[in-house]
Amino acid sequence: MPFSPRTKKILSAVAVGVAVFALVAGLRMTRWFEVVELKAFDHLVRRYADPAKADSNLVLLAIDESSLEAFGRWPWPRDRYGYVVRYLKRAGAKAVVFDVMFFEPDDNAEEFDQSFADDVKAAGNVFLPMLFQSEPASVPAELLAHATLKAERSDTGPVPAELHAGAKLPIPVLAQQARGLGAINLSADADGPTRRLPLLGQVNGNLVPHLSVAVARYALGGGDLAMRDGRLQIGSSSVPLDAAGSLLIAWHGSLEQTYHARKYSIGRVLQAFAQQEKGERPDLDASLFKDKIVFIAGTAAGLYDLRVTPFSSATPGVLIHMAALDNLLHSQGLQAAPAWLSLSILLLLCLASAGAFMLFPSYPVKFGVTIGLALAYYGVVAQAFAGHERWLDLVFPEVALALTFGTAATVEYVTEGRQRRLMRAAFDKYMSSEVVEEIMRNPAAIKLGGEKKEISILFSDIAGFTTISETMSPEDLVTLLNRYLSAMTSIIKTTHRGNVNKYLGDGIMALFGAPLNDPRHASLACYAALDCQVELARLRQIWKQEGLPEIGARIGINSGPCIVGNMGSEERMEYTVTGDSVNLASRLEGASKYYDTLILIGQRTAELAKNDVEVREIDLLRVKGKKEPVVVFELLARKGQVDEKKRRVVGVYLEGLAAYKARDFPAACAKFSEAVTLDPSDGPSRVYLERATNYRQTPPSANWDGVYEMTSK
Repeated sequence: MPFSPRTKKILSAVAVGVAVFALVAGLRMTRWFEVVELKAFDHLVRRYADPAKADSNLVLLAIDESSLEAFGRWPWPRDRYGYVVRYLKRAGAKAVVFDVMFFEPDDNAEEFDQSFADDVKAAGNVFLPMLFQSEPASVPAELLAHATLKAERSDTGPVPAELHAGAKLPIPVLAQQARGLGAINLSADADGPTRRLPLLGQVNGNLVPHLSVAVARYALGGGDLAMRDGRLQIGSSSVPLDAAGSLLIAWHGSLEQTYHARKYSIGRVLQAFAQQEKGERPDLDASLFKDKIVFIAGTAAGLYDLRVTPFSSATPGVLIHMAALDNLLHSQGLQAAPAWLSLSILLLLCLASAGAFMLFPSYPVKFGVTIGLALAYYGVVAQAFAGHERWLDLVFPEVALALTFGTAATVEYVTEGRQRRLMRAAFDKYMSSEVVEEIMRNPAAIKLGGEKKEISILFSDIAGFTTISETMSPEDLVTLLNRYLSAMTSIIKTTHRGNVNKYLGDGIMALFGAPLNDPRHASLACYAALDCQVELARLRQIWKQEGLPEIGARIGINSGPCIVGNMGSEERMEYTVTGDSVNLASRLEGASKYYDTLILIGQRTAELAKNDVEVREIDLLRVKGKKEPVVVFELLARKGQVDEKKRRVVGVYLEGLAAYKARDFPAACAKFSEAVTLDPSDGPSRVYLERATNYRQTPPSANWDGVYEMTSK
């Protein structure tokens, strides 16, 4: 059983959608597309990060240029760090986190290390950094408790942690007194920026936390870590991790918008400590640090490492640690969509785009739907990112939509393009380019197989063609005929949106209002007939100069219901029209010879075009093949364009016609004679003068109804 055209389009859409899906799914696995998707992630971060979500209790104490100017060059004696720890303890700081390395003893004096260690011990809330190393190194047993932690197994296996050969810890005197130790290693994605952070590492079978994890565990009340349903649980908080055990950081804004705005100079803290020791009131308000987690790091040139992040190419590493801690404290962190969901969305978009392209006929609609899908999907991605901390692929689906549109267009061109081009080539010969474009955009507007609709039909025929043909060679006759038909066709199809349905030897059959509906079909047919006669008059002057016969044409137009559509056999079909309205139009063209008129139109045409053209009633006519008589009219001109002489002739003619219908044949003869005197070429007046004269001599029967019986075609 053959498929219907709609079914074929649906199957084509499915095939295109699946093919593009397979291609993009494959490209999705390449490194280049991975980088592009990461750049899209950076865009989402910059566009939708919310600075209001940044924890105001995270504070940065910066070792900046002003501090170095006030307290000497780097490195400082470590007792100064002890002063800072003491001051923050008195201020009520919740935790003090150093992003400063203490891997070697103080160069200034050994007692400074001890003094600093004593202050760290007394504070009880100080965290120091360590580094994972690729070289084997054992963790001293006495430091094991400070550098490692325990974690529950998840239901799917052990807690994911990066394997490292060794670790470098602070000097023992400091490490032993710290509340906790944590790694500060940072990793970058394939394109360079740091977007995620490995939260746990494993050294010699021991689980070692990142610095942010160690601090978060303390701030949240301690306890073991657990991994469940892809989330790392720390106390009452949990964050999503990827398969490698890394936190995809949920950034809360640029440096100026978040923690960087709560930055203080460590020099001011040292100055405030000195003032306290002297019993003076410190210039720096200690309440600024109450219940705060204070990070201490170098920000002066040369003292800190710069990292690339979604916000900047020069981000201090400490701010990455602070952002990670913020996520850990508040159960935040971005979660990438699982592969099955990304692929499902990709397939759905491909099928939707291909389906829309194949099922909608208009290219603007096709394009609009594709753009709409792209914008709608971007909105979904943005909402998921900003509202739900979910990261959905952005580039791959949008690329898939573009590829689907292009592929569907190519398939349509290949599968239907040839047929459409042949259709265009055929229609272009008979219809205006405007009408052809509408048909190409919306083929559904044409109901194939036939439909009943009201249209206007125009028949045109060369007057005295047989006589003309006898005076010319076949070659010259064909050339002249083609010149005539070309001129008439151009006016009908190009100027007035008509459909030149067929050529009948020297005749033309044209449709108005088919195949596309046009409420002004009657007026357009009348305009075309008038303009054809004007153009023919111009051509006769040219042909006269060339010594060619002066061709004249008669036209008949009728409007009414017809059956239009593709008719014929399976071997040969043509788009044409049939019905009584068509036959009457043909008879009117033939009747114009009898009345010696150029254009005759039916009553329905006159009614429809009454606001656009000037007409005069000609006769109540019963044509061959029809029982009922019809009123026919002569088409004179466009509305308001009848010249004064013609208007006088028509006025006298109509007076004569009224007398004729009233059987007052002497009065009719007088009026028709007057009209012929005014214009000897007025055919209808001459016809009626002859009729009225005959009826004057031989009156019609008592049941005469004024109908003229036309026996010829």
